[in-house]
Amino acid sequence: MKPLKLSIAILLFFSITVSAQMPVLKIKTSAAQQENVALQKLSIDVQITGNIAKTVMTMTFYNSSDRVLEGELTFPMPEGVTVSRYALDINGKMREAVPVEKARATEVFESIEHRRVDPGLLEKVEGNNFRTRIYPMPAKGKRTIIVGYEEELKLDKNNIIRYHLPLNYNQTIADFSLKTTVFESVIKPELTEQPDGSFSLKNVGNTYLAEMKKINYQPKNGLTINLPKRTDMPEVQMQKASNGYYFLVNVFPKSQSRSRTWSNQIGLIWDCSLSGLLRDIKKELELLGMIIRQKQNLTINLGLLNNTFKNAGSYTITNGNWTLLKEKLESVIYDGGTNYSAINQRALIGNEYIFFTDGLSTFGKNSVFLNKTIHTVNSAIKADYSTLKYISLKSGGEFVNLNNTGVAEAFRQLNEEQLQYLGIKNSGEVRQTYPSMHVNVNGHVSVAVILSQYATNITLQFGYGNNVVSEQIVRLDPNAQALSTIDVNRIWAQKKIAEMDIQYEINKVEISQLSKQFGIVTRNTSLIVLENVDDYLRYDIIPPAELRAEYDAVIKQRRADMLERKTDLINDALAMSKVLKTWWNTDFIYHQTKQKNEEYPRPVSEDNRVYDAIRMPQPTTNSSPAASQSTRQQTEARARAETEKDKAALQEVMIVGYGSQQKRSLVGSVESATTLQGRAAGVQVNYTGTKVVEQAVIIVPEFKSDKDYMKVLIGTPKEAYEKYLTIRPQYLSTPSFYFDVANWFYQQADSTRALTILSNIADLDLENADLFKVMAYKLKQTGNYRSALFITEKVLQWRPMDAQSYRDYALALADNGAYQQALDNLYKVLTQSYNNQTADRDEGIEEIIIAEINNLITKYGSLLNTKGIDKKLILPLPVDIRVVLNWNKNDTDIDLWLTDPNGEKCYYSHKSTAIGGRISNDFTDGYGPEQFMLKKAIKGKYKIEVDYYGDRQVSIGGPTTVTAEIYTRYATGKQERKIIVLPLEERNGNKGHLIGEFRF
Repeated sequence: MKPLKLSIAILLFFSITVSAQMPVLKIKTSAAQQENVALQKLSIDVQITGNIAKTVMTMTFYNSSDRVLEGELTFPMPEGVTVSRYALDINGKMREAVPVEKARATEVFESIEHRRVDPGLLEKVEGNNFRTRIYPMPAKGKRTIIVGYEEELKLDKNNIIRYHLPLNYNQTIADFSLKTTVFESVIKPELTEQPDGSFSLKNVGNTYLAEMKKINYQPKNGLTINLPKRTDMPEVQMQKASNGYYFLVNVFPKSQSRSRTWSNQIGLIWDCSLSGLLRDIKKELELLGMIIRQKQNLTINLGLLNNTFKNAGSYTITNGNWTLLKEKLESVIYDGGTNYSAINQRALIGNEYIFFTDGLSTFGKNSVFLNKTIHTVNSAIKADYSTLKYISLKSGGEFVNLNNTGVAEAFRQLNEEQLQYLGIKNSGEVRQTYPSMHVNVNGHVSVAVILSQYATNITLQFGYGNNVVSEQIVRLDPNAQALSTIDVNRIWAQKKIAEMDIQYEINKVEISQLSKQFGIVTRNTSLIVLENVDDYLRYDIIPPAELRAEYDAVIKQRRADMLERKTDLINDALAMSKVLKTWWNTDFIYHQTKQKNEEYPRPVSEDNRVYDAIRMPQPTTNSSPAASQSTRQQTEARARAETEKDKAALQEVMIVGYGSQQKRSLVGSVESATTLQGRAAGVQVNYTGTKVVEQAVIIVPEFKSDKDYMKVLIGTPKEAYEKYLTIRPQYLSTPSFYFDVANWFYQQADSTRALTILSNIADLDLENADLFKVMAYKLKQTGNYRSALFITEKVLQWRPMDAQSYRDYALALADNGAYQQALDNLYKVLTQSYNNQTADRDEGIEEIIIAEINNLITKYGSLLNTKGIDKKLILPLPVDIRVVLNWNKNDTDIDLWLTDPNGEKCYYSHKSTAIGGRISNDFTDGYGPEQFMLKKAIKGKYKIEVDYYGDRQVSIGGPTTVTAEIYTRYATGKQERKIIVLPLEERNGNKGHLIGEFRF
């Protein structure tokens, strides 16, 4: 018996935002949601210099449970803010993180995690959102982390820069402290909000300090500091570098603007995806109303965007009356994922467009193809600011963030052509200046520059378009070295990265270089903490300063021995090709058994309709690997007593369902059910002991979920959809809810609503590969190949260290007709370099890849360039039966079982059968896949089951989900395929989960 691997993972959602939210700790265990981990100690240090605020939060969490937990904290950041410091306690001392490429950091973290030591990882996920992963959180123990970030504060219309720190905790903190320092402020800062009345600023010269310490304390209010500015005094901070100087210049030009003339026909794009529930719709409607009242008479064409895009009507506004449009927007239903690439200019005509959205295109590429001006408006906490800025800047529009500006100010930005900062007048000493593109001034602009040598002043230019209308000379004081701990060089790097991130794909290499040099978290660079010097040596990562001396002392002598071994799978694949060739050329001699009358209903073939549920009886076979010999003999005796049923040709059909003994999801689709004959070209097929079987039928039982929420889905699809919306708030973040309901609508042949409901899963969590894998399975299963390609490409971007990522992407490419790319990516599975732990985990995957490479070559050989493929791997392997099983979660042990008409079961400890069936390597970790192949099928019934042995994680991804691809006549060029998706919430005792049957 294989060892059962158990663990608990926790999900911690952590919000540090400019809104009224504050850190919220949520825990999800295998039993129920409970507060096993609490924030025991919180220390916050705030330092403000000029318009730069540096916030460092030290958090100690206590795990009151009796189990070791893995922690995950996800938190959104305001626009322009990125994490620049992360530290984790290692052996009682704080260890600073170092920057590493994101995919590499994830690979290293997971590899070390398997050794049960202390890695920590902080990464940026979709949009301006950050996530930390901490392991272990000891039972009845503590872990401490430090997170630091720097923020550029904005000037409001009253010439005030404001800093806000939300503190509305919903729990008492045993040990709380807060310290705030404002450096070199000419005008005294004002505390407009403070925790409890005891917090006050005291000055020493022009520096102001406030501090408080509390025991068993729950803050009543947040911290808000107003810093009035003298607009006639530029602020300059300087930092000397090894080669020149970094300067940060703040100036406050007199605001000038020109009125914008709105067009008479505006296209209004309204994001109505599920994430729209997190936007401040009231603010957005108020802003839209101000635009309409200013224009008075115009036509607005409304387009609604989620996973699809549709025209929702044309509204003629007269004298500013937009009642009908407002009522329409107030009644919008927010449902589905988001696909920006679905926006169609032909479906929504406009001379200019206003796009209300969060910038997160979760179900399609984030490109918008409109050849008119687009103004983007965001009010959501979780947002992709880079995408929003790029859409507006590229089209000549404005981007408005309602999180950090009031509605009136946002209207002014949109309604007026703003004075812009155009750049620095020619100066030989200036090397790089950011921003380097035109930006609106709005009363204040912050410019970071590098000077190759000291200069006494620089000249900033302002204007409209390319026309300079004013200049401002700024004196560069050599004594302007910042008195605080603010790093001017890092502010410069953040500004440059933020600008390059607008066109990420073009600049990602330089972004990675900058982020590693300056220790800034970006979308392709993370911060990682390792336990000891050996780990830094093994994974070739330069450690933090505290370990550099020890690292340098051993690196010359031990580095070669310590470096992590990398390997590919090509040699294993070549060896496996010989094994497969021998197996395929073997003649298996066997005796045919007979079967009794079949008790399952027989599919009909009069039309291509969706069949009614085929209720399968509970299997009576004890399919445990430890089943007794007597039970096995009884099972085989029953199988031999069965007689053969008439064979029925199965027309092209889709069968959709969900359920299990308790909770299962099952969707099957048949590509084709024509009578199949023939052999692969150039291959001699030698069969013994049977005649050719002309037809094969795959039967899939259709199950239905027995969850309580499914009981309300009655009536017509329209009525059921209204019921779904009514109960959805109770299950808003539950993935299986959307799976179940989507399946119901597929059963009702309402694929449009089904796909919208399914696509909600993309909006549930950012960069969650577990969820996206399940979506890819479902999309492939239901024929949504284009969407499946986008989803698998995303998973590959996030997890390029996994062989399965390339395989899933390759198979999606093949489904979309990109056969050469599919072949190249399948071959990349074998030639990619893997660390030892990953290579060991995925041992045996080469058998599956060889079969799939040769299937592509058999079917599309004339269209493919195979020069890059090792010729020894090209060996046609046509088989009557092939079943492939893989799953969506790492660290999971699932087994494929297949029982033939003789009652002989092929599984991990019985890898070959008398009639020639073979099963691939047993994957006890990772994502699979496992494969069964049979060259020549005998007549009778074949039962397919899966055994969910166990996993080591519980996450927002919901239950572990398997997908099985079932083929007949595989690699003959005339194959049938069914795809089955099955969530497995628990082990089925000693029995497997039935997922389908063949009948030959």
